[in-house]
Amino acid sequence: RARSAWSQADFDVAATAYQEALDHGGLTRQETVECYSHLGAARYIIGRKAEAAPAFRIAAAIDPQFVVPPEAGKKAAAIAEKERKQTLSLKLDLTSPVKVEPNTAFTVGATVESAQLSLISRIGLLVRNAATSKEYRFEEQPRADVQFHVPASFTTAGATLDVSVRALDAHDNELAEQATRVIVGAAPALAHDDGPRPSGGFWKTPWPYLIGSALLAAGGGVGLYFALRPPSEVNVGAPRVQAN
Repeated sequence: RARSAWSQADFDVAATAYQEALDHGGLTRQETVECYSHLGAARYIIGRKAEAAPAFRIAAAIDPQFVVPPEAGKKAAAIAEKERKQTLSLKLDLTSPVKVEPNTAFTVGATVESAQLSLISRIGLLVRNAATSKEYRFEEQPRADVQFHVPASFTTAGATLDVSVRALDAHDNELAEQATRVIVGAAPALAHDDGPRPSGGFWKTPWPYLIGSALLAAGGGVGLYFALRPPSEVNVGAPRVQAN
C-alpha cells in the first residue's frame, strides 16, 4: 500500500503507510531500509522536515549506502547525506566454529557496537538443518557481546547447519544479519567383531603331529599312515554285464 501510494505521488498516504509497515513489523533488512528512507523523504515532501532527519538516521545506521528517492529533491538528499556522515553504521559480527563433532554442543558469538545498541531490542539466533529443515531458535537481550549455545541434540552426525544471528527492533524488523555454515562430522566407525573363526577341524590342530610322533616312536610306520591320512571315499558304480 505504501509503494502504491508513493507511485501515485500520494506522499501523505505513503508516509502513513510506511510507518504502519514498520509498526506491523517482521520486515527484512532491505524492507526496513526502504521504509525508513521513503518515510524520511515523504515527511520532507509534505512539510514535516524536522521529522525527516531521524528517519534518514536510522536508514543510515542499517545501511550507509541507502538511496534517497529522487522525488524528495536535492535538499532532502542533502539532509540524508549529513545523517549518513554523522551516523555510525550498525555492525553485527558472528563467530562460530566451521566444523564440530557429532552430538557435541557448540557456541555462537555475536558482537555489536555499543553505540548502536539503543536501536536493538533483541538479538536472535537461528540454526537450521539444511537437510531436514529442523530449526533451533533462541533470543537474547541486546548486549555488546552475546554468546549462544547450540545443544548437542542438534548436532547429528553428517548434518550441515545454516547458522545466522539477527539484530531486531521492537517490532521484529531486521536491522542487521550475519550468517555462516557449520559442518557436523561423521559418526565414528564402530569396531566389528566377527566372532571366533573356524579352526579348520582336526587336521588344522597340533594333534596329528603329536599322534604321529608317538606312533613313529612305537615303530608303527604302517599304522601311522592309516591313522593320520584324511578320510576318503571311493564310489564304485554298479557292474554292467554285456552279452555278446
